[in-house]
Amino acid sequence: MRINSLVEAGGLEKELVVLPPEESHHLARVLRVQPGQEITLFDGLGGVAEATVETVSKTAVAARVSKRWKVPRPRIEIDLIQAVPKPDRWELVLQKAVELGATTIRPILTRHTESRPNPKKQARWKKIVLNAAQQCEVRWLPDLQPLEKFDAVLPTLGSYDLVLIGSLYDGAKPFREVPMAGKKRVALLIGPEGDFSQEEVDAAVQAGAVPVSFGDRILRTETAAIFGLAVLAYELL
Repeated sequence: MRINSLVEAGGLEKELVVLPPEESHHLARVLRVQPGQEITLFDGLGGVAEATVETVSKTAVAARVSKRWKVPRPRIEIDLIQAVPKPDRWELVLQKAVELGATTIRPILTRHTESRPNPKKQARWKKIVLNAAQQCEVRWLPDLQPLEKFDAVLPTLGSYDLVLIGSLYDGAKPFREVPMAGKKRVALLIGPEGDFSQEEVDAAVQAGAVPVSFGDRILRTETAAIFGLAVLAYELL
């Protein structure tokens, strides 16, 4: 099993890298790494290094770097703008968004959002994103933004090359009918279990969004996010 560990920004510049306490504890107590074992280090900003574990203690694991390289920034930016569902479903969305190539994750509150997450949960959300990045060898850590209201998103939609909003209302078109070639910065808006309101969809369309459907079936919000990201990954990445 290849072990991937996140280091602090600038940490890969050192010859001997001491992993942060929480990561060191995970390596020592959960993965039980031993001196001489090879691990991969990354900083979440494209920096990657091969290293060999030198010392292991309860609070600090140190590894000596043998090789460094830089992974280019993703050439296509895909932002997931998601109405926050119930905690277990949201955690699934976070995990799968990382796996499917989302570069930014923007949690939002909409008119029909039932879940009212505590902003203090942000630390746990970031941990889920980190764990997914480690498991999938994502070298540029997705930007998990603070919770915001739907109305705050609208003025930002003009900065994208393409904005898609999942919709159950008339006028939504299949993904395959939306031209995507050449798009470099794309946003996908996914509503709550009760969908966006008609007024929210209209406001997003006025701001430049294209309403899209997910076929004949009504998908759960977490399934819709995974479906939409998978289509974008297939078309763009």
